[in-house]
Amino acid sequence: MKQNSINRKAKMKRILIYVLSVLLLAACNGKEDNDSHPVTGPPTLLPSKFLNGERFFFKMRSTSGDTILGFGDSGGGICFLAPGELEKLHLEAKDKKGFVKHIMGMHYIEFADLVADKNIPPPQLSTNFSLSRFFQKVTSPYIIVPGTDGEFKELPAMVKLMPFDVFLGQNFFMGKAWTIDYPKQQIWVNTALTAADAIATNVQKIGFKKDANGHKLFGHGSMKIVVDGEEIDVLFDTGATIFLTDNGKKSMNTSGNTIGGSFIAKSVFEKWRSKHPEWRYFEKADKGGDVIEVPQVTIGGHTVGPVVFAERNDENWSKWMIGTMDKVVKGAIGGSGLKYLKVTVDYNNDLIKFE
Repeated sequence: MKQNSINRKAKMKRILIYVLSVLLLAACNGKEDNDSHPVTGPPTLLPSKFLNGERFFFKMRSTSGDTILGFGDSGGGICFLAPGELEKLHLEAKDKKGFVKHIMGMHYIEFADLVADKNIPPPQLSTNFSLSRFFQKVTSPYIIVPGTDGEFKELPAMVKLMPFDVFLGQNFFMGKAWTIDYPKQQIWVNTALTAADAIATNVQKIGFKKDANGHKLFGHGSMKIVVDGEEIDVLFDTGATIFLTDNGKKSMNTSGNTIGGSFIAKSVFEKWRSKHPEWRYFEKADKGGDVIEVPQVTIGGHTVGPVVFAERNDENWSKWMIGTMDKVVKGAIGGSGLKYLKVTVDYNNDLIKFE
């Protein structure tokens, strides 16, 4: 029974990776310019809800009059509705079926048919997950409506652990400039950075995978942190989540199923453990492995902490995430580190600022 439970958890992890990453890569063609339609306008404060100051939802008014929560994950893949959400909102009539590469069927709803609040910007159309309908390319922003069978059948169990109505992945953030003020728990859009900002010590270039013409193919940004004097390339990952085991809940003194986190490659994790046995260590606290608490991390010139990191195999970064990133990174910085800071990330000018 115990082995069956472990196998189910491993399968759930694979499903999560599939939904957020593999589908994104499956239809990659890299021919279109993802920078061609940047969103501009006056800085606008968006309704939001923060989870323990580490992760956040966009509070969006639906066309049916309900408030729906969109989980913001800059390190995620496609944007999709939670299972059963279309029926809950009574928007079944807006359900459409398209095809990826004219082969793989996929249901979707146009963003304008789902979200009534015009201040909420739509996700950018992704060349790497291009849908067609009646042999014509879908040109309106959309949200995928996942099925309840096949590879998606475990998705309800994942949503039960971390509830949301809509998952907003990397292409939701692309083409825009955002300010995520974690201490004040506010999110602003249209907060562009300039060339003058680029020379400041608290501003970094954020790297993206691009085609030969310099056009962005994905929205998975690389940036740098410093731990114990070592500079480390990481993914900017607002949705980084640690799924806690029972042992993790006990050792980390929480009753929640999840916490905001960050991730680090196993090779770096083991080096930290060997060099710093005094750093707090939580064995098997995460469903994906062990967790370590780093006392201090420097992000954009600001030293903050403590910051918890869950270990992930090196291959996750060198073999999988490299497909959507400009370089091999060694982890991801998420809410466990970002919660101390006001972060402005400009996807059009490739800059990220920390205050």
